[in-house]
Amino acid sequence: MVRREGWSSGRVGVHEVWQTCSVNCGSRCALRLQVRDGEILWTETDCRPEEPGNPQLRACLRGRALRYWLGSSDRLNEPLRRVGPRGSGRFEPIGWDEALDEIAERIRDTVARWGNEAVLLPYATAIWSGSGSPFERLMNCYGGHLGIYGDYSCMQLQTACTSLFGDDGYYTGSLLSEASRADLVVLFGANPALTRMGGASGAYRLVQTREAAEGEGRPFKVIAIDPCQSDAVTGEGDAWIPLRPGTDAAFVAGVAWVLITEGHTDEEFLHRYCVGYDGATMPAGAPALESYRAYVLGEGPDGVAKTPQWAARITGCPSARIVSFARELAGAKRAFIMQGWGPQRTAFGEQSARAICLLALLTGNFGLPGTNSGARERLFRPVLPDDPVGENPVKAAIPVFLWSRAVERGSELAASDGVRGVDRLPSPVKLIINHAGNALTNQHADINRTHEILADESLCEFIVGIDVMMTDSMRYADIVLPDVAQAERDVLVSSGNSDGVRGVISAASWGGDALDRRCAWEVARELARRLGVEEAFCEGVATLGEMDELRLRESCFADDAEGVRAELAEQGVVRRPYEGEAVAYADFRRDPEAHPLPTPSGKVEIYDQKVAELLADDPSLPASPIPAYIAAPEGAEAALAGPYPFQMISYHGRQSAHSSFSNVPELAVVVPRRLSVNPVDAERLQIASGALVVVENDRGALVCRARVTPRIMPGVVALPEGAWHDADMQGDRLDWGGCANTVSSDEPTAWSHGNPHNSCLVRLRHLTDAERAEAALREAEAGRGEEAR
Repeated sequence: MVRREGWSSGRVGVHEVWQTCSVNCGSRCALRLQVRDGEILWTETDCRPEEPGNPQLRACLRGRALRYWLGSSDRLNEPLRRVGPRGSGRFEPIGWDEALDEIAERIRDTVARWGNEAVLLPYATAIWSGSGSPFERLMNCYGGHLGIYGDYSCMQLQTACTSLFGDDGYYTGSLLSEASRADLVVLFGANPALTRMGGASGAYRLVQTREAAEGEGRPFKVIAIDPCQSDAVTGEGDAWIPLRPGTDAAFVAGVAWVLITEGHTDEEFLHRYCVGYDGATMPAGAPALESYRAYVLGEGPDGVAKTPQWAARITGCPSARIVSFARELAGAKRAFIMQGWGPQRTAFGEQSARAICLLALLTGNFGLPGTNSGARERLFRPVLPDDPVGENPVKAAIPVFLWSRAVERGSELAASDGVRGVDRLPSPVKLIINHAGNALTNQHADINRTHEILADESLCEFIVGIDVMMTDSMRYADIVLPDVAQAERDVLVSSGNSDGVRGVISAASWGGDALDRRCAWEVARELARRLGVEEAFCEGVATLGEMDELRLRESCFADDAEGVRAELAEQGVVRRPYEGEAVAYADFRRDPEAHPLPTPSGKVEIYDQKVAELLADDPSLPASPIPAYIAAPEGAEAALAGPYPFQMISYHGRQSAHSSFSNVPELAVVVPRRLSVNPVDAERLQIASGALVVVENDRGALVCRARVTPRIMPGVVALPEGAWHDADMQGDRLDWGGCANTVSSDEPTAWSHGNPHNSCLVRLRHLTDAERAEAALREAEAGRGEEAR
């Protein structure tokens, strides 16, 4: 590990330490901490020279605020035991031995009574740079645990890509740099300036693609299709097309109607490379009139032509704009089409995700230089593998988003609910080990309902939490253990999965006061000893240092491990340009017979035979074999007709990486968290910019400040996700933290059983007199806290 003594500023005793904030933002930026006497004075970042394809791993404002986060009053400093009701936040100190003895006993008892399937390690990302949790390794040594698959980010998109292309799309999209070869870039719900802020990540690379095209004198236009105006449309000729959330498939159908009727589709490509576009390409036995072309032209079962006028009524986008966009897309020499993860986070997000990809297919902008598959841009496999956790002996697994249902009625969950490995879960979840995750409440959904599930000790009997902060999810633990932050210890850290560079950072400890915290690895090892599996737990990697050596030997740099070690010792960070195929499915486009896709047909499957079979068994299933539009219960049509007139979406803001850093007031001052409201709606409701408003529906209510802006379409409101939930759960449950998941739905999507957060209907209202008084008290208390700091 690297420390540089005697920093050049001449400050006495100041030395430089390489580190990283290691949160789940997609990047893994290099931090140069300026440290004296175990205290971070300020933070610099990667300043090594850049070269083409090898940009600096420069930190955003969140990474530079690391010292405020690590010094937060929310830090956990000693083990705690719950003394109040679950979720009340009432704890008392407890000694380490007593805490570990009790946890080990509860694990033994749960496995003996209910089986290993009753133990859950829920979705957690706060150790994402080495995401193999030592507690997963522990339980795998002790007979296993209920498995989870997928993630909260993009279950619907993964399912859509698997349906179309045979893989989940994570590592098979085009590099974002390929957009520089296109004259038209179409972004559906994608805003790298917010979601990919690091210096080697998407925001910087998108700027580079624009500069490369302009430097060559070639046309380069970005069209952002999104309920909110995107920061990606910064060029003089760029355009914003607003759509109501969840209506992307209807928009695509309207565009497809123009492309088909005006002869702009690439028929040769569609007939050679695709299944299900028209009657001639339908799989054997499938009705010709169930093709996508028949659906668009109104020749299918519903008999409705998907004209631009039809699409306009659903999407809120004028029919003339749908027509002009279709013609502009048809006229592009090369179009780079991609989607973010927002459009697919809806009740029928699988349909939206597949439909967006169709625009690349219909126009033949697929597998060629300057094109993409229509999915997200290429993510990168980490240079270093995750910490090894061994094999889980338990074969049963559930979709990651269904964990609360596995607690509530686990033995009822079957294959139709997405259960894998068994026909039906043998038991409900009775014990949760929540390591470095805030997805029990804050980052899950319908927090009030989830509270009821977690608070009922007859359901989940024991919860242990291990984290660096007292998050809202930690408040539901029976025993809380304080972890040492990854940014406080020696560890090799890989560049992130959205960083367009292959890098390793030699992060080092810097002498901060650990108080009574212990590293999670050592805690898991102590539990392994108590459970009689310490030898298996330590096999091959008895220490974290040995773990890093193993990861480096198995990394992308394995052939030059010694050279990498030497460079890390000298420089603190190693960067290498990415070398590999830049275009999605280029081999398939060049020769589809020699390089078939991993789909049943070997081609792009616009018509999904598996979905057709599911519908044959259950016609009520809300899905379609083709990327057809399906109206959602909390979608655009319901907003126009029901008591909750606003569609609320939540998005990744600059304030935090999910909920990490949300508790840093210094960041809140720089980038306040606000609810975006269109001026038309604000005037009608008499809401002023900066005013407190209540956002509510049948699931709950939250308080936040409004930002009146024309950069969001009427009828839609948008709130950055990740705010810490702050409600009296024994009282009125009004959330003063502005957490979007107070009102979001936990009803999983029908096909992938994923996260539907952006299908959420709400209304806005002013605060009552009592609520205004409470707000004044809270503001005064916050002011006193600021003075104390």
